[in-house]
Amino acid sequence: MRIPVVAVGLGLLGSFVPGGALSGQFTLFEGGNRSLELGGYVRSLTQYYDPGYDIPEAEDREAGIHAEVVRLKWMMRLGESVRLEVHNRLQLQVTSSPSATGGSAVGFGVSVVPGRRWDLSTDLVDKERLRIWHDVDRLSLTWYSGVADITVGRQAITWGISNVYPVADLWAQFSPFELDTEEKPGVDAVRILSYPAGGLELDAVVADRGSSCLFSAGIRASLSLSWADLYAGGGKMWREAMGLVGIAAPLGIYKIRTEAVLPYDLEDDGFKLPRATVGVDRLGGSTMLSVEYNYNGIGATDPHRYVDVLQDPRFAQGETYFLGRNNLGAAASWTPGNDRLSLALSALWNLGDPSGAFVPNLTYDLGQETRLSAGALLSFGDTPVFHPAPELRSEFGTYGDFLYTMLSVYF
Repeated sequence: MRIPVVAVGLGLLGSFVPGGALSGQFTLFEGGNRSLELGGYVRSLTQYYDPGYDIPEAEDREAGIHAEVVRLKWMMRLGESVRLEVHNRLQLQVTSSPSATGGSAVGFGVSVVPGRRWDLSTDLVDKERLRIWHDVDRLSLTWYSGVADITVGRQAITWGISNVYPVADLWAQFSPFELDTEEKPGVDAVRILSYPAGGLELDAVVADRGSSCLFSAGIRASLSLSWADLYAGGGKMWREAMGLVGIAAPLGIYKIRTEAVLPYDLEDDGFKLPRATVGVDRLGGSTMLSVEYNYNGIGATDPHRYVDVLQDPRFAQGETYFLGRNNLGAAASWTPGNDRLSLALSALWNLGDPSGAFVPNLTYDLGQETRLSAGALLSFGDTPVFHPAPELRSEFGTYGDFLYTMLSVYF
């Protein structure tokens, strides 16, 4: 059984740190109605990790990990209605302990990569403590026809309205343990977006996940009304047929939202347990707060069944990143008046163990499109046992504690 070496709920902080991305493109060429633009960022992460228990056959209990990611975002416009987008991503990871290399569930590029028929990644260096690799994470052509926007190729697609537990983000969602949340993993697909009436959006996607049996296709209709935003949709995702619905309604400075997914297993001919999230957000001013309850039909109610969840294809596909059945999460951020400093705190609880993780984060805008972040993970819960056989006794008690600093430079 593979036990996660490091994990932390950090990816969800991206939705709550004010200011947004600093990335801005500059023009390399412009003539007539054609142009070529380049943007991107360089991000550096240094972290110290202590699991809080000894791992058999591991050289060191504690580990230091350093990672870098460089993303180049090319944008070519061919006339007024055609756009070509290409992203090159170069990543590096070096660790003080071989047991942490490739086994870390937190950091850069830890989200599940969508199945791809054409692998456009290249390992440049692959050693015991050092790995350097490059991949093409975007390669898409978009045609704005006037009737619909049609995008073909590797692209980012987001469905759903949840922040902490995104049950309906089925194409390629972030791991909650992802630190590089600037760009989502790209999925190879054809996407058609149309707006047939005021407030109505139709979103149809056909995706190639690397094999014919995993072929996926779905359609979603979103409707914006004066009192709420609603969506409904369905399709074939991997080996399941799925129906999904969601609603978000403002109530003063609060927003109430809920969404749910009901899967039907096409191989076993039967419905699976649903996945649903209910949340409330407090928006506006210098403080933002979000609280969510999640029912995870993929998860288990007994820690002894966590090994089954880890071996579930739906977990491996990134449909969920959590092991428990009932979960509670919260995220808060505070930004003073100068907008340079932001403080954020996220918390995740597995209500069945019970176990939890608390993640404070401080980000400071240094100017010149540079940001510095520092944070930590504090996890609580029963730690694993390894004798007579490996066994997880709680979800977050497995993750340990760590400190990190991150520097981001945009161009």
